[in-house]
Amino acid sequence: MRKIIYLFLFTVILLNLLPACSEKDRFLLKGELTDSVSFHEPILVIYDDPEAKLDTIFPEKGKFTYQLSPDTLTLIRLVNKEGQAIPIFANKGWEVQFKGTFEKPDLKGDGANQEFQEFLKSTAALQGNEKAEAKEAEKFIQSHPQSVVSAYLLDRYFIQQAHPDIEHITKLIKPLSGNVKDSRILSVAMKSLPAKDLSTITHLSYYSCKDRKGKYISWNSNDKHDYTLVNFWASWSPNSLTKRKELEILVDSLPKNTLKVLNISLDLQKEQWLNACKPDTTSWIETCDFKGWENQLVKQHHIDRLPANILVDKNRKIIGTDLTGEMIKQKIKEKQDEKKKEKEKKA
Repeated sequence: MRKIIYLFLFTVILLNLLPACSEKDRFLLKGELTDSVSFHEPILVIYDDPEAKLDTIFPEKGKFTYQLSPDTLTLIRLVNKEGQAIPIFANKGWEVQFKGTFEKPDLKGDGANQEFQEFLKSTAALQGNEKAEAKEAEKFIQSHPQSVVSAYLLDRYFIQQAHPDIEHITKLIKPLSGNVKDSRILSVAMKSLPAKDLSTITHLSYYSCKDRKGKYISWNSNDKHDYTLVNFWASWSPNSLTKRKELEILVDSLPKNTLKVLNISLDLQKEQWLNACKPDTTSWIETCDFKGWENQLVKQHHIDRLPANILVDKNRKIIGTDLTGEMIKQKIKEKQDEKKKEKEKKA
């Protein structure tokens, strides 16, 4: 009887503690959009750190609440239908209020979010002048060596550029505190940076782009496909059109969920692009931002001819570049054999 009473009391105490623990571990974001046009427009939530995945927020009359339970400091990006993005830093027990528009957000709350708002205020009058914003970013980095916002700004304004100044980036990183240098935000960004030559780029850069239905496509580590081939092409490039036919045959010949082809077109005219597109499937995706050679990934990975491609695994690690169909098959087989051997060793 005494054991039953003790068990009952223990259960009551545990149930009372659970809500407190969950609130302590959660991150809460409260939002209020002041632009009536965007009141009911869905907001894409892109997780890029520490795990790449997607989610969607559906505001009601411009207001929304979003929460998660992060294991560690997590970077998410809120993206509207125009592609404007706002970074949000989430950690256990933090709460953030977002009010305003994507062009002029007002962030209030815990940790790095308040610091990022400081940066937004310093650039509010610059009206999208990239060079001027980069100067303000440099000032912020130098004056905030212990803020993870500095890692984000380093990536945004200095690393993710067509021709990053590695010497300058190294100087900016040197005074940063250990926790910022070791943050996953910065370590992932550095992997997309060439040390001396392009062969040293080990990971695909962060990206987000729209498919032909206007839906945003971004990296998702929960994708069922083991590998993704990022294929750069254009309707005006005969060679890249031939390559696409080869890739179609390749995808069909491989087991289900082995390979996905993400086609990034360098077309400038929407009609020409759409006329050359093929039907979308889970293994074949068509995207275009109509920026041509100014496309983000094109510049960051120094693509200077068509066709071109980059083969990556679930973690965005680059396995090979500019591969033919047979070479892609061989690379995938090599990786599958390596994984098999690793499993056998562990067993």
